[in-house]
Amino acid sequence: MAKYKVGDELIIIADPNKEVKKIKELNKLNIEDDFAQISWGIKVIDVKYDKPNVTLTYMNIQGETNKVFAICKDIKNFDKEKVLEKALLKAFQNEIINITVNKNN
Repeated sequence: MAKYKVGDELIIIADPNKEVKKIKELNKLNIEDDFAQISWGIKVIDVKYDKPNVTLTYMNIQGETNKVFAICKDIKNFDKEKVLEKALLKAFQNEIINITVNKNN
């Protein structure tokens, strides 16, 4: 990301190549003897809470921006962390499905 000041205005230019590189570094598969571990990364771009809903905007390893939605069914006990966790799980689920579909084509 680069920041430039033009007059009174601050212009921020994001470098998607750096972001995609970082996401690639987060994605790992480790296999040791009979054990395997997978690590998956996405970049969280925006999180909007509209009780009881949350909208998560994220970027995947291909540099694509996607959105997922999650709902907290227990409105009385609305917990931002739990509903965000639910949205993140949906994002990772979408990415796994997309990789499976892409590899099958």
